[in-house]
Amino acid sequence: MWELKLAVCILYDLLDLTLGRTLFVIPFGGELVGCALCAAMFGTSGLLYGLEALDVTEQIDGFIPTATIIALMNKPKSGS
Repeated sequence: MWELKLAVCILYDLLDLTLGRTLFVIPFGGELVGCALCAAMFGTSGLLYGLEALDVTEQIDGFIPTATIIALMNKPKSGS
């Protein structure tokens, strides 16, 4: 199941990198969707996606794969 969540996060980060500014008409729309998506999949640690809102220029945050980083932080421990 975690692998599917990781794939969704990678896909979302790729969309944010390539179409981020044109995909969401509302400024910070991508951050709202990403934050909701990560929170739904990973609970409160998914709210860390909201840190992307600190880049008000919307120039840098597309290059940081925040959703993927959150997924990797929540990788289940082997043997559990």
